[in-house]
Amino acid sequence: MGLLSGKKCYLSAPIEFGGEGWREEPKKILTEQFGINLFDPFCDPKQQWVPAIKEAKLKKDYETIRMIARKFVSKDLEKVDKTDFLVAYLPYKVPSSGMGHEIINSNNMKKPTLLVTNQDCISYIPTWYWGFIRIEYMFAGWGDLYKYLEEVDAGKHANNERWNFLYDN
Repeated sequence: MGLLSGKKCYLSAPIEFGGEGWREEPKKILTEQFGINLFDPFCDPKQQWVPAIKEAKLKKDYETIRMIARKFVSKDLEKVDKTDFLVAYLPYKVPSSGMGHEIINSNNMKKPTLLVTNQDCISYIPTWYWGFIRIEYMFAGWGDLYKYLEEVDAGKHANNERWNFLYDN
């Protein structure tokens, strides 16, 4: 294992409108190949509250929706605070509010904030992120991200201040 072993990463992605079906391979590679301690909010016990939110929406019980949503937001942003870096999966045209909040918070904390699209070109990453995320942190697919992380893991990005925690700079 290299420099990323034992480091904490938050795996951000849309949950409410498309959270399933893609997570297993990246989680396996990030944890097994790189030894990363990964937090996936989709697998967090708080997901047990989803049926209660759906029921509250049907009943138009806005106070219950707000109460549960506040717990979701608080827990996820606290996890972002406690991680070393963030990987966000941005499938093309899938809406997400929470992921955007997580990306902004991670970037504002000067953490490496890595964006992965499911398209063959990074130009599919929403334009808003281009205003504050470095191009070197945008990837056209998981393979490109893994190649970059292999370089980070091997010490090839020591001149990048966002990785200072890793390189003891």
